[in-house]
Amino acid sequence: MRKLTLLVAAALAAIATPALAVAPVNPPTLHGFCSLGNICVDNTVNTPTSVNPPVFAFAGSGQGDTGTLWIDILIPNNFAGSGPYTISGALTGTATLFSPTAWTSGFLDTFLGISASPQNPIGAYLPATQGFQPSATGFFVFQANLGSTTLLGTSGVGQPGQDAFLMQLGQVVPTGSYIVGFLQQSTAFGATANSGAILETGSPPPPPPPPGVPEPATWAMMLAGFGATGFALRRTRRRKALLMQIA
Repeated sequence: MRKLTLLVAAALAAIATPALAVAPVNPPTLHGFCSLGNICVDNTVNTPTSVNPPVFAFAGSGQGDTGTLWIDILIPNNFAGSGPYTISGALTGTATLFSPTAWTSGFLDTFLGISASPQNPIGAYLPATQGFQPSATGFFVFQANLGSTTLLGTSGVGQPGQDAFLMQLGQVVPTGSYIVGFLQQSTAFGATANSGAILETGSPPPPPPPPGVPEPATWAMMLAGFGATGFALRRTRRRKALLMQIA
């Protein structure tokens, strides 16, 4: 009887004891960085790079962390029809157009259909972009899932070995474009700090001339040819005139 009483008491105590709280998943805030040879420094507004195509990586706050890395490339929406963008290096993938509708207001995570921290308001990105692209009113978003990875921690940025984490786009992007990252752990997302977003400030090479329009070097050769032909014609006329006078 005493044994039964003890068992009942233990069962009641187990029911009455609240379950231990599970610590919430809290993915780290991400920060963009570039190679040691072409350092791009967080200027409290963004992290500019003049290297185009961009070479970049993201670090997790503190000691870094493991999760699924998503890369989002923000292209000014006055450049319709660009992309997709290939990613090579430490991780590989292809960023394809997330939506034919441009992101023009609100928060990036809301536009992507997720909830992330910190949030990314368009007002943190668009003003800098409009300094390069005055007609831009938002961004076309290209996204790539690069799979599970362990990010470098911010304490390792600027140290030997950081370049092993670098990635590179296979195509140039318009000036004023951004690259941001999201680290997913379970259903939670850690976003790039607004100031840690990679901003492209370098000009891409000029586009090739339209078909049928000679390049500058061709124009120079043509003008030189025209000059030589004109000189030869003038010389022939003078010789004919001289011969007529002698005759």
